[in-house]
Amino acid sequence: MSSSSEESLKQRLEELQRQLRKKQRFEEAVFSINSLLQNHFSSASPSLRKSMDDLILSPVVEATVSKVISVASGQLNLALGWKEDLQKFCSMMETLRSVLQDANEKNVSGHSDLKRWLQQLRTVADEADDILEEVAYENMRRQMVVQKSKWRKLGLQFKLAITGAESVERPAPETHSFLPSRVFGREEDVSKIVSLLVDSSNQQDLPVITIVGMPGLGKTTLARAVLENDKIGELFGENKMWVCVSENFNAKRILVEMLKSISGSSSGDGDIGSNDNVMKDIQTKLEEKNYLLILDDVWNEERLKWEELRSCLLGISKNKQSRVLVTTRLDNVASLMAVTDEHIHRPRQLTKDECWAIIKQRGFGNNSVPEELEEIGKQIAGKCNGVPLVAIIVGATLQNRRNKEEWEAITKNHMWNSFEKENGVLEIIKFSYDHLPILALKQCFVFCSIFPKDFVMEREMLIQLWMAQGFLESSEESYMAAEDIGEKYFRYLLSYSLFQEEWRDNVTRSVESCKMHDLIHDFAQSISKPETLIVEEWPGSNISHDVRHLNVIGGREMVLLPAILGDVTKKLRTLFFEHGFSSGVQVDLKRLRVLSLNDASDAKQLPKCFGNSKSLRYLDISGTEIEELPKFITKLYNLQTFRFMDCRSLKMPKGGIGDLINLRHIYFDDEERMPANLGRLTNLQTLLLFFVGTTKGRKIEELGSLRGLKGRLEICKLDLVQGKSEAEKAKLHEKAVDVLELCWSKEGSRDTLDEDVLEGLKPHSNVIILSIAGYGGRNLASWMSKCSEELMLLNNLVDLKISDCSMLYRISGISWFSSLQRLSVERCYKLTSLGDGDEAVLTSMSLKKLSIYWCNELERFLVNGLSSLEELNIAHCNVINGIGGSLSSSTCLKQLSLQECPELKFISSLDGLVSLKTIVIRDCDGLECLPTGLSSCTAMEELLIWGCSNLVSIPEELKQLRSLVELVIQNCPKLMSFPEEILDFVSLKRLELGPFSEELEEFPNLCSTSTSTPTPTSLEVLHLEGWGESLTLPCQIQCLTALRDLTIKSFNGVEEALLGKLSCLKTLAIRDCTRLRSLLGGLSSVEELVITQCPSLVSFQVELKELRSLEIVGCPKLVGFLEKSLDCCTRLKRLEIGPFSEELEEYPSLSSIHASLEELILYGWEKLTHLPQIQHLAALKELRIYNFSGMESLPDWFNNLSSLRRLYIWSCPKKLKERCTKGSGLDWHKISHIPYIKIGREIIQSQR
Repeated sequence: MSSSSEESLKQRLEELQRQLRKKQRFEEAVFSINSLLQNHFSSASPSLRKSMDDLILSPVVEATVSKVISVASGQLNLALGWKEDLQKFCSMMETLRSVLQDANEKNVSGHSDLKRWLQQLRTVADEADDILEEVAYENMRRQMVVQKSKWRKLGLQFKLAITGAESVERPAPETHSFLPSRVFGREEDVSKIVSLLVDSSNQQDLPVITIVGMPGLGKTTLARAVLENDKIGELFGENKMWVCVSENFNAKRILVEMLKSISGSSSGDGDIGSNDNVMKDIQTKLEEKNYLLILDDVWNEERLKWEELRSCLLGISKNKQSRVLVTTRLDNVASLMAVTDEHIHRPRQLTKDECWAIIKQRGFGNNSVPEELEEIGKQIAGKCNGVPLVAIIVGATLQNRRNKEEWEAITKNHMWNSFEKENGVLEIIKFSYDHLPILALKQCFVFCSIFPKDFVMEREMLIQLWMAQGFLESSEESYMAAEDIGEKYFRYLLSYSLFQEEWRDNVTRSVESCKMHDLIHDFAQSISKPETLIVEEWPGSNISHDVRHLNVIGGREMVLLPAILGDVTKKLRTLFFEHGFSSGVQVDLKRLRVLSLNDASDAKQLPKCFGNSKSLRYLDISGTEIEELPKFITKLYNLQTFRFMDCRSLKMPKGGIGDLINLRHIYFDDEERMPANLGRLTNLQTLLLFFVGTTKGRKIEELGSLRGLKGRLEICKLDLVQGKSEAEKAKLHEKAVDVLELCWSKEGSRDTLDEDVLEGLKPHSNVIILSIAGYGGRNLASWMSKCSEELMLLNNLVDLKISDCSMLYRISGISWFSSLQRLSVERCYKLTSLGDGDEAVLTSMSLKKLSIYWCNELERFLVNGLSSLEELNIAHCNVINGIGGSLSSSTCLKQLSLQECPELKFISSLDGLVSLKTIVIRDCDGLECLPTGLSSCTAMEELLIWGCSNLVSIPEELKQLRSLVELVIQNCPKLMSFPEEILDFVSLKRLELGPFSEELEEFPNLCSTSTSTPTPTSLEVLHLEGWGESLTLPCQIQCLTALRDLTIKSFNGVEEALLGKLSCLKTLAIRDCTRLRSLLGGLSSVEELVITQCPSLVSFQVELKELRSLEIVGCPKLVGFLEKSLDCCTRLKRLEIGPFSEELEEYPSLSSIHASLEELILYGWEKLTHLPQIQHLAALKELRIYNFSGMESLPDWFNNLSSLRRLYIWSCPKKLKERCTKGSGLDWHKISHIPYIKIGREIIQSQR
């Protein structure tokens, strides 16, 4: 016998031995299940037999059994010689499932013996499932070896999911139950907390306001409502940070979460360094501005831990306007963190009517409640005890119940009896959980406890994780793809309020991410123990052997992972890990189905031990530094989801990953990471990116065999496709993608060829969003511009974007897109026609938003019948001369924006546009008058006009716009006519006017001629710019008692005491008032003062006790103020001054400045040879020095500025720069401690 024959026979014998071992293990599992059934049901007492319902483990076991039945049934044709055993096993499991379902319907208490029995049953069921997994894997492995050349044939064995996806109708539009809940009954709470946060009279260092109350009272919801308040937005801008603290109160972790929140990053901790390093990074992001930190769900009662964090927060910023807002269930925590009782807010419980409003909103949306249910519903609302979360959950549970008897049964439910107890809310959550209509939903819900509190769960990721665990293998829904079952389950959990919507796509309107309320998370964790474990610090030896799902979070555990896994590998199915593995790690993870190393930035490799994880279905290595995929990757035949986004070092195997025949979802984000031969992955459903290449395995034809693609698809480098026939090989019309982006990367004379290519890229009728970029054709494809029964392809299109199509001259056929809501046309420089017919009239009954940018040859634009249009934006269109047609037919229009269209002369009448709220017109030099019909725009809130150099008049119709909140008319040098009753607008909060025509000798009167006192107390921001030589500032401004921000520019007549009565003023800027000599008055509330280019200003007799920022530039005579008056500015943090009279040989003394100053900017002049004495400024962090032309060296005291972080020197002598040379300069020792130094254009030093 030849050696090859011997080897072949040996391999066959080894294969037979493996099969026999598996069969023996399977028979043992069957025997174990049979024994469990006989032992626990033949001798069990009647009470034990009835005690299953409250054991929450029971539905989980039942779901496991159902899944095993489904898997086993599917293996009947695959496992040779096992058919009889599998049939027997399926029959036994069906019997067991019936017993469990019957028990689940009972309503009695749990039993410890039963719980142990269920756990044992779960273990042996999982064992049987694992054996069946190995059987399936071996079948796949043999097929790959024997039939590797027959990819098409092999792919047919895995078409079930694709066929199901195509046969299922598009899900119906999501119902009211998915709409974000309105916040009921919290208006007074929001107002009070906002008042505490914006109170500038509070002079504590970092005041803390706490919201304390019972679980489910809506503390987090209230904090979010405060965060979205307009006043909070104005005070803190983007510097708002949200951290969910929960039980783990750790200063370092909170600082890291703050940094993630302010930077928008979701990356892991990595090697982020000390607290000081994190604090410095936060300081850089905050830019010395005040911030708001929300610490949600705090449990810490240890003063030392709070003091450590507070010390860090004070180190980040000593800005007196920074605030901390805390939510907690514990009075002790509230008292610990809030300095005074006034800063502790206890939200009240809601009234019965408010709870009923929540139940109605969750259960019925905008629909009316049947009369027979109204009274019962109010009874249920009364039982909610004023707790919003209870009302939300009960309302969600009632949404599909319209039967009076069902509602009455809920009023009598035993859960209300325990509601008064400490954990009563959990009973209500359990009620919602118990009423989930599908058993597998409970598994899906419980699995989510693997994520930490406040974690944002992405919909696609969550469904793929459920699928990896086998939760979506439903025999009752076998006609559906697993992903579609997952979508259904996701919507169920949202509708039952077990998930909370976090973000919804604006176009598709689908919920893309969600969170779990912290109480609901607590409930999920109570069910999942001991199977699910989140490790944030070393757990010691107290780790259960039953752990199936493990999430390791934190910075210490990298070296401890083998020790942790050593106890749990036997059953572990899920591993989330934020760090890399030490080299040579060996752990046995044969049952692992999910491995996520997402954002493990220190991960360099994927250990070989994972090659044994043959059941692995979900692998995420995104954000790692892994350089090479191990060879075993191509042997993971069960892999369904593979994510490797932001893997900058990763190199793909040359042959691709085509052996992964079950791969359904792949995620990468650049061309270098795109695997070759993607066409072999015939089960693929998610492919976000495809880069066309010219070599085999990278051509567009690879897409042809991927018939199951759906979701989003972006095809790049289409300029490499050589015509229609090649483009047609992609077979896009067969792929149910709803977001399609077609991108060409080269411009040139390819117009005819590009037109052929686009013609061959006809999409599926499912497409909702279509984007075409870089296209070189003159015309769009026929499937976009014609209408016939054959070509009605884009009926579902909602969003169309056409950009960077430099040769495109016409866009037509828009009216045929019956669902189109958004149209954007950008940088189509040759476009001359947008619309249909000879007149190119744009018509659409569905269009809501239209944007046209940088279309330089579009001369005219006619609209007609845009009855749904809400927003019209036109900008940077150099030759467009008018907006014609019938704009007044767009009765839904809310915003009209026309910017940088220099030839625009005409705008269609606005008559009848009662919904119009905003008009923006900027740099339209050809416009001489505003459109007619302005008086009918009674809902107008913003009218903003800038830089219209030929605008002559503002119509008297402006007086009718009584709802105006913001009015800006600036830089209109020919404006002669202007209504004088502006300050009679009682809603007006912001007003910016001037400069106007120099022929006007007076600034327009701001108040009504019928009264000498202007009426509005609402005006908060006023910016006025004058013109000419003798223009006087309107005296009416002294009566604007609510004014917070005032800017005065180019007024030569300013009454000296005019500003003294503005007691609420926070920001004052006076610019270019050349004749202003002095300022008198209090100004005691001003926090930011700017005075520039006022050369006659000599005296400044004002009180500036609240001043935090002062800028005096170009006021050469204002020397005495600096030397005598700055000592009262004890809160000053920023000072920018100079230059002063060039006759002075030294800088004015700055000795009166308080040592707390943090930023100083000095402007000098030629004669100056040295800096003023500022060595006492111990807190100074940034120093900028300009134009000290005679200064050849730095003073010896310079290294006393120990807090200095940034130093900038401009326009200094060459000798000074030489003395500051790093390492060798004579002055280097004076500045070497400063992390960032820039002299002129050269960066001398830059440290972290």
